[in-house]
Amino acid sequence: MAALYESYGSFSTGIPSFRQLLSKKSKGSLTLTETLLSFESQVDKIRFQVKLSEIQNISIKKRSNINLIELQTHHQTFYTLYPMKEKNNSFTPSKEMTIELFGQLTRLIFNRDQTILFDAISSFYIGSLRSSDLKESILQGYIFLTENYILFKSFQPGNIYKINMLDFKDITMEITGSTTYIKIGTIYDQFYSFFPLKRQWRKLVKDKLKTEKLYDVLNQGKMYKESEQIRSKKEEKEKIKKIKSMLKVSNRLKLKMMRNVLGLEKESFNNQIFEWANKFNFTIDGDYVIINKDTSAAFIHHLESLENLYRSHANDNKTKCSFCGNMIELKEEVCPYCGNKK
Repeated sequence: MAALYESYGSFSTGIPSFRQLLSKKSKGSLTLTETLLSFESQVDKIRFQVKLSEIQNISIKKRSNINLIELQTHHQTFYTLYPMKEKNNSFTPSKEMTIELFGQLTRLIFNRDQTILFDAISSFYIGSLRSSDLKESILQGYIFLTENYILFKSFQPGNIYKINMLDFKDITMEITGSTTYIKIGTIYDQFYSFFPLKRQWRKLVKDKLKTEKLYDVLNQGKMYKESEQIRSKKEEKEKIKKIKSMLKVSNRLKLKMMRNVLGLEKESFNNQIFEWANKFNFTIDGDYVIINKDTSAAFIHHLESLENLYRSHANDNKTKCSFCGNMIELKEEVCPYCGNKK
């Protein structure tokens, strides 16, 4: 698998002491792919791998004046690492490289299988920003904008915020003091403030150009998502219309044809059809389903009441976290966004 990130650095299991952080055995090559973080020690050449799917939390901490990344798995196992840069024929810890690697890891851990429209180091604040908030209550971390949501992960442990694109109500660019920032208002009357940052003279400073770019991409993404929702609703109406037309001709429908019309995957459809048969007194006869004429109207009403057929299929293997409200995989025992057991 192709390497997305490579560097010389330090890697330790657990919470290392200062001596362990600097030991030769902890030094070697760090390699990051889509699914794995690998470390090969320069001393014994042993390769150690961590599956990214097992990572629950990630943060940047400072120990012994070294900025390092701490990873925590679902099993409460900790890993500590930091990349190093070559300077004057020796290697030294690099804060800039650590922040870059943090961003790469965050993208792969919390934004799997997502197209990234925009990403940047950013400050984040829950609510409408005031001048007094600029010096306190501000979190720093990475933001990732995808076709479906904007996600912020702070450099601190936990603190993951995800706002679905369809929940956006207003996107405004505002100015408080000398700070230009983006404010997102949601349909739930919640507000979130963002202002992207850039590195300048070893410091993170506000980046007005990135803020303007984020504003443009957010509005484009919102418009696209809303038009996509309108299109999908039209498609759903067409599906119901086709089912009605089929029932006018015959109450004996071929299962494969019915599945294709509804646009459901085979496994999902098989589960649904048995539920429908039990609920509406249908008879399954080989490759056909015989619709009960007395309950056909109720069945059509049931299909029409489904919030979204294609979303129903997409979320078959997902559930909502009762703590943070994010959609997570059913197989996940611990929410990857808030760290709580679902």
